Amino acid sequence: MKKKIDLTTGNILKKLLIVAIPTLLTSIVQMSYNLTDMFWVGKVETMELNANEAIAAVGTAGFYPWFGFGLIMLVKIGTSVKVSQAAGRNDMEEVQKIGNNGIVFMLGFAFLYSLVGFLGADLYVAMFKSNSVNVVNYATDYLRIMALFGTSFFMVNLFNGVYDGLGKTINTFLITASGLVLNIILDPLFILDNIEVFNTTINGLGMGVKGAAIATVISQSFILLIYLVVYSTKFRPFRIRVIKYFDWNKIKEIGKIGLPVGIQSMLFTTIAIIIGIMVTSYGDEYMAIQRLGSQIEALAWMVASGFQVALSSFVGQNYGAGKMDRVKDGYFTALKLLIPYGVIVNVVMFVFAEQMIGIFLTNPETIAIGKRYLEILSISQLFMIIELGTAGAFNGLSKTYIPSSVGFTGNLIRIPLGMILAITFGVYGIWWAVSISSIVKGVVLTIWFIVYLRKLKILKTSS
Repeated sequence: MKKKIDLTTGNILKKLLIVAIPTLLTSIVQMSYNLTDMFWVGKVETMELNANEAIAAVGTAGFYPWFGFGLIMLVKIGTSVKVSQAAGRNDMEEVQKIGNNGIVFMLGFAFLYSLVGFLGADLYVAMFKSNSVNVVNYATDYLRIMALFGTSFFMVNLFNGVYDGLGKTINTFLITASGLVLNIILDPLFILDNIEVFNTTINGLGMGVKGAAIATVISQSFILLIYLVVYSTKFRPFRIRVIKYFDWNKIKEIGKIGLPVGIQSMLFTTIAIIIGIMVTSYGDEYMAIQRLGSQIEALAWMVASGFQVALSSFVGQNYGAGKMDRVKDGYFTALKLLIPYGVIVNVVMFVFAEQMIGIFLTNPETIAIGKRYLEILSISQLFMIIELGTAGAFNGLSKTYIPSSVGFTGNLIRIPLGMILAITFGVYGIWWAVSISSIVKGVVLTIWFIVYLRKLKILKTSS
């Protein structure tokens, strides 16, 4: 069946890598997307603007798209898992039904996201109680632009999820990468007033933080346009006929699987906003560091996210085909790669923390703070990586509520633990709370999956 990559036969490692590597590359693209924004926003000092204020504004506004990603994940994960299980049964008619109802579901959330984000931008930014008028104004403008074009953001992820479920993550990478290329070109042109390229000065629009938002939404809209072109050709995964295939039961099936993931993501963002408010109380420069640090930290989870998608698709297809031995072998094969990688990331982030932060900032005091942030977070990277991979395996079994409950509980303890540690260690205590909770989540979820897998195999054998 040409519309999918069959993950139910053949060498397990090879099949995992076929799905994981393009997803990894897509994650690198997304990380580069974000780092490109941060890099050029950090250059606004050439326009006599404060780089810390600009980065803090993007960090403040950035929590809202992150919150919206919870709505995206609700539909994307539910759609992707149902598509992978249908593909495992070679039921392409079911793929057609799931895909069309996923579109309807995602469009509804996109409208809600755009409406609330655009009209409620002032109230949202005010929650952070920034003392800088510039940070407030920059963040408000950035958020309104991003919210206004929320449909592109949401629909691109829906189409990505369909390809993920079919194991054709290479398509996701190639299409997403096109948006990165455009974003790299547009960012300096929209953000800065003058750009030096090969000893030649190019005039930019000099829009600052607002320019970063405009460049991003244009790039996202360009990716969506490519998907719409693909879906008008014979190479489409399914034919878009939302009226013909509209089915409340299919939407409910998607929602049932995706709801725990979506709720966890939104609650996680809510907790992150509270943590962000706690961090901002120490000064806007700390929010800027947290924003930058979180993007650098993406170096760790980009590989893990590749295997999360790969395991979700691999487990989903093999579970749908009733091949439980491949489910087990696939999970442990992935761990053999993720654990050494996690150890390497721990070491690199700790040893080269100062150099990483120094790429984006020049102030020695701010760099020192960022160095400490990365050192603290480096301790937990291995456990975060294992948690993400294990969550993908649970998702493939349709048991999304398990990693979601572990994730929510682990994230929730960050607030009281951060408050307690902040009494002694200040803002660094808050960051220690984040790192400690990641360790706990990784250990608990891994043990839970191994126990559940043994139980599931026994039940399948006896039945």
